[in-house]
Amino acid sequence: MNEALPRPLLTRPRSLLVSALLLGVAVLPIAQAQAATTLTLPQAVASALTAGATVRDAQAGAVSASSTLKAVQADPSTLAAALLTAQQANTLAQANLSQARLTAVQNAVNAFTSLYQTQAQIDQQKLQVQVDEKNLQVAQVKLSTKNGTALDVENAQNTLASSRQALASAQAQIVVNSQKLANVIGKPGSYTAATPPTPPKVRVNTTLSTNYPTLLQDQQAVDAAALAVKLANNEFTARVTLDQAKTKLASAQSDLSTLQKTLNTTLATAQSGAEAAQASYQTAIQAEANAQATYKQDNVRYSSGTISAVQLLQSQLALKKAQYARAQALVSLWQALATLGSASGQDQTGLAQ
Repeated sequence: MNEALPRPLLTRPRSLLVSALLLGVAVLPIAQAQAATTLTLPQAVASALTAGATVRDAQAGAVSASSTLKAVQADPSTLAAALLTAQQANTLAQANLSQARLTAVQNAVNAFTSLYQTQAQIDQQKLQVQVDEKNLQVAQVKLSTKNGTALDVENAQNTLASSRQALASAQAQIVVNSQKLANVIGKPGSYTAATPPTPPKVRVNTTLSTNYPTLLQDQQAVDAAALAVKLANNEFTARVTLDQAKTKLASAQSDLSTLQKTLNTTLATAQSGAEAAQASYQTAIQAEANAQATYKQDNVRYSSGTISAVQLLQSQLALKKAQYARAQALVSLWQALATLGSASGQDQTGLAQ
């Protein structure tokens, strides 16, 4: 998960001191790291699909509905309405299972990437603390040489305290996020997240699956109402029964139309969100590359004596912040793809295998 940084090109006697200052401490506490298992994103999703409660419960429902349908079909006395009900229940159960898989993918992606982002935050925050410690030292030296004020020292102390608190909060959140991931994948333990792979490109104009459970359910209501109209449209059924069936059919059709509009609106929002996340990720990649180039230039400038060790440390922090911003953009893109998959009823991550 840690980002590799170029080794400073130091040639002067103070290189050992500066190298120590520039060392990016970006791992979890040793005791926790030794006990934690490192997972990749595909591994986390695969575990959620096989061991997670979301899919397991949906599978049980699908098996039960399939068994019921077989029993109804085997019974020669089954009437048309009862057969349709069993068929619809089985179809809906299979759709629920497919949607449960997408939900499991989304939950796993969210839990995994949240853990990864917190790790990246700690990586950056540790270097931030290091920079703030150095800034405090500088402020104290300036005060002692009457080149600075007590207020400068106080401000530096406050900044350092704030950075240390932010680091402590992120380190505490690691434990919480690790537990959330364990719950989602159905495997107790302590985990660290490897850097997620490059996400697939966002598909343009994603369509809504016809097997989207709520949509399918409303369509089934229309089909059942249409069957009721057909069965009531005869000379031995009271006209009021037929009229009631027609009214119920019209209501079901209206509900279906309203739901389709709602789902398409949700899908359009998820689509635009995924496209925006993809654009932001590309921007963050370029910003990181620019920060990397600047840091390399500053290494050369330091070795030639044109900038100080403190300035070089600041340059390293700028690079670390760019790397964290890229990690955040990567997380946002993966989560947006998972959201788009759930909204469309079709996997967009390539992980729901």
